[in-house]
Amino acid sequence: MITVIFEYDIAAENQDAYVQATREKIKPLWESIGCKAYDIWQVKESETAFVKTMLFEDAAAMKAAMADEKADAVKELFYKYAQNISRKVCFKKT
Repeated sequence: MITVIFEYDIAAENQDAYVQATREKIKPLWESIGCKAYDIWQVKESETAFVKTMLFEDAAAMKAAMADEKADAVKELFYKYAQNISRKVCFKKT
C-alpha cells in the first residue's frame, strides 16, 4: 500500500468552497480512477492548515491514477485553493 500525504494551506475565506469541491468533485473522481481512499483534515492548531491523504494499492496504481487525463480538472481545482503545498509518498511497512 502507498499513502500520499499532502500538507497545505487554504485561505479561511475559501475553506467552505474547497471542502464542498472536494466532496462533490475531487474525492469522487480520484476514487473512481484507482485511489482507494481520499481524505482531508483541517489541522486543529492552525486556521489555514490542511492535510490530505490518498491511499493506493501499489506504485503502479498511483502512477496510473496520477497520469489519468480525467484527473487534470480536479488537480487544477485543488491548486486553485491550495497554497504552500508539500507532498510525501509513503510505503507501508507493517
